[in-house]
Formats: sequence, structure tokens, C-alpha cells
Amino acid sequence: MILTATVPALAAAKDRAARVAQTASDARLENGAPSSDALIQRFLQALDQKDERALRSLRTTESEYRSIILPGTVPPGAPRRHYRKDVADYFWGVMNAKSAYYEQYLINTAGGRGPSTLKLVTYKKGRQQYADYTAYKQLRLVVEDGAGHEQDIRTGSIVEVGGRYKFISFIRD
Repeated sequence: MILTATVPALAAAKDRAARVAQTASDARLENGAPSSDALIQRFLQALDQKDERALRSLRTTESEYRSIILPGTVPPGAPRRHYRKDVADYFWGVMNAKSAYYEQYLINTAGGRGPSTLKLVTYKKGRQQYADYTAYKQLRLVVEDGAGHEQDIRTGSIVEVGGRYKFISFIRD
């Protein structure tokens, strides 16, 4: 009798785990670039045009951050993290606010100097695989502006999910 009650409970737990895993594997980045190079070109174009809206569109949305980044920032094969709503609200709020300020900094210090020619791309903290995504951490670009001067642009990390790329944030995480 106990075995009969336990088996459905285990089956239900397995079903829930399978649905969570399926949800994670189905995750997509809306309007993500097809490569990190394409994302970086969009980034430079947005800066050259001082286009705040275009720059902001290159970053993960609140939904993407909450459904992919927060729960999936665990080693591959580890269970996804679950956060209380107030904790997730806090993490998103801090990251989003800091990114918005850094976007303005980027526009003010690197914007409108184009057309920019990309000279060098490096990631200070390299590449790291997580359960739900791959991160390319702490982007550094060396670009030549329209006047022929080299400029060093340092910004946050890029996320790759299912062959699509976006910035997680623009802050130097």
C-alpha cells in the first residue's frame, strides 16, 4: 500500500523535473543576434548613432533575465535555482538600474564618434558554461573612431542561448 502511494509521488516529481528541464531547453532570447560578432557590430552601430533605444534592445529583457539567467546560473547538470519573487525583483532591479546608468555612460563617452572600426575583442574573464547558457564575461573592445583615434570600450557580459546572443548587462560584472 505504501509503495503504491510513493510511486505516483515519485512519478509526479519526475514529471515536474522534466517540465522544468524542457522549459529551460526551450528558452530563447527574443531578437538576439546570430553571433557575438553581429551583436558587437549592433552595439557599435548603436553607439555611433547615439541610439539609446537600440542599445537597450541588445540587453536581456526582464523576462529573459528571470527565466534564463537567474535560474540557470548554476553548473551544467545542476538543478536550476529558484528565487522568491522579492529576491528576483531585487536582483533584476539592481542589475537593470546599473545597466541603464552604464548605457548612458557609454552613450556619453563613446557615442557619436563613428563610424567605428573594430580592432580588438577580448573577454577579461573568458567564457563560462552554465546550465542554461554560455557567458562571455567582461567584454573589452578596441575601436578606431571616425577621426582615426583608438578608443577602449569596456562593458559587461554576453549571453548565448540556443545560438542567439545578447548582453546580460552593460555593467562590469
